[in-house]
Amino acid sequence: MMFLDTLTFFGRLHPLLVHLPIGFLIIAVLISVMRDDRSINFNRFVSFIWFLSFISSAFTALMGWLLAQNGHYIEDMLKPHQLTGIILVILSCIGWVFHLRNLKVSKILIQINNVLIIFLLLIVGHLGGSLTHGENYLYDFAPEPIRTALIEEDKPLTFKDQSIDSIRIFEDAIQPLFSSKCMACHNNEVSRGGLNMSTAEGFFKGGKSGAAIVANDIEKSLAFNRIIRSQHDEKFMPPSGEPLTYEEIQLIEWWINEGAPINKTFNQIKVNTTVQGLLFKNYGLDTREKPWYEKVKLKPLTDDVFLELEKHNFISRTLSTDNSLLDIRYHGNDLKDKDLNVLYKYAPYITWLNLSDCGLRDGQLKNLPKMENLTRLYLHQNKIKTSSLKPLINLKHLEILNLHSTNINKEIFELINSFENLKKVYLWNTLLTSKDLLNQANKYENIELIGGLE
Repeated sequence: MMFLDTLTFFGRLHPLLVHLPIGFLIIAVLISVMRDDRSINFNRFVSFIWFLSFISSAFTALMGWLLAQNGHYIEDMLKPHQLTGIILVILSCIGWVFHLRNLKVSKILIQINNVLIIFLLLIVGHLGGSLTHGENYLYDFAPEPIRTALIEEDKPLTFKDQSIDSIRIFEDAIQPLFSSKCMACHNNEVSRGGLNMSTAEGFFKGGKSGAAIVANDIEKSLAFNRIIRSQHDEKFMPPSGEPLTYEEIQLIEWWINEGAPINKTFNQIKVNTTVQGLLFKNYGLDTREKPWYEKVKLKPLTDDVFLELEKHNFISRTLSTDNSLLDIRYHGNDLKDKDLNVLYKYAPYITWLNLSDCGLRDGQLKNLPKMENLTRLYLHQNKIKTSSLKPLINLKHLEILNLHSTNINKEIFELINSFENLKKVYLWNTLLTSKDLLNQANKYENIELIGGLE
């Protein structure tokens, strides 16, 4: 183990030494091209420079080979770097041999060797920079025309017009964010720090420093802590290229705090309003909870239905061209049972119902639960009592209930608790006072009580 650690130590001298042979080789080539002095002493000096170029490049290459043994580099980029480095060592040796004392070599061969050395210096340097700083390090800050020509830009994520029940949070949203910034150094072939982020298991297993992601704990999630550091911090990730945006970091933070689910879709987990906004803004994904009427699909009604409803003083319309559910209002002041019976014929189609100020009587509410898709019910300005509302608790999808200007009393508060999905109740100008509402307002987590004028 100590032996391997020693080799790794010497391998890490490679970045320190790599500039030495570069300098020697450039000087050697320049002297070889431009020298006019043919004296013995000067020839010895030139030969010595070429010797230093060869020795330094060979030693640096050896240190590079030792460094590569830790397995932290992309194989497809490492092999060309190693190969061109070896060729450069060979050419530097040839350059040294060409300038040995009393050895006569064609100037053309010398110049060819010099050109090849300069060319390989550029190639080896570029490949080395790509290994250390990322494949596109040279072009990241280049002018836009050059970037466009040389870099294949990552296509932005988009989920527009996709259903939230088909989009997997981790695989489709979270992992691509890490892949675009971190995968070059943490994949199946290269796992710097022992971290492989190409699989979900790799995220939670982590590397030598610990787990990259810890569910429900952003403080212990090392990957998260690396991406939120200052860009001047040596541990900031990614070390090169564009960092994750603030909104991308927000999405990752939300995912971790929600337990870092792997197999769940967006409809299987609560999405807060902040994340809802950025998902819609950046990816075209609407994760807002849909009202029941947007989920129900029914066959279209014929024109005869609308004519029949109109004969009984009901004004009706469909919610949209692709939604057959009805918004119905009674236009009159004396609602009769025969009128209601017509409504019940189309009960599954009714989702918004306005029976305000129509002379509604207590007993006429008992059959309203037949309207299984009812989400909004307006009963205001009718002399109905709290007791007549008890059948309404069977309306499983009712979200809005308007009871203003009715004879509703304190019993309504107990009744409200029985509704499954009620969100708003309008109660002003009833037998309730402002004090009554204030005493009850904090008792309902998901229901808003509105009104309370004395």
